[in-house]
Amino acid sequence: MNGLPNTAACLCVAVLALSPLLGGCQRAGNPIAEAAIQRATEHQGGTAQDTGQHAARGDGRASPQSRESLTLPEGFPEDVYLPRAYAVNSVMDLQDVSVLSLRAPGKVASLYSDARDAMRTQGWKQTLAAQHSVDTAMLAFEKDSDAGRRSATLSFNRNNGDEHVIVGVQLRALQSQ
Repeated sequence: MNGLPNTAACLCVAVLALSPLLGGCQRAGNPIAEAAIQRATEHQGGTAQDTGQHAARGDGRASPQSRESLTLPEGFPEDVYLPRAYAVNSVMDLQDVSVLSLRAPGKVASLYSDARDAMRTQGWKQTLAAQHSVDTAMLAFEKDSDAGRRSATLSFNRNNGDEHVIVGVQLRALQSQ
């Protein structure tokens, strides 16, 4: 009898056993690929920053940190915290919910503190504050305004592989009770 079926079975078992571990991998930067992308976009004659198509608010509080930044959703509220320098990694904009993933330089603790102060200054009422470790934290707020009642959740997670923090921003319009 040939040993090939046993080898294939062992390989399948090994792949299945290791597959849950793959879900825990976070995106780590690849300096060679990033340099190649940067050189390629420089030769295309324009970047997001050159054309004004970037995530800046225009009020001096926040600015995009990377040429690879997406834009903020149209009508993104001025009273929601954004780090001083950031890149927009992803945007999901639905009818009553906006979810953003940002990348910002710094430490979780300092961004957490800045966000807490900025949101309170803008009239948001804090409903949750949690720090799970030096690498993760979360804040939640609610606010009544002319536009209706809203909630905002901010999460802060250290990005593995570099000195950046992934800042999650979730905005939601709440139903009046």
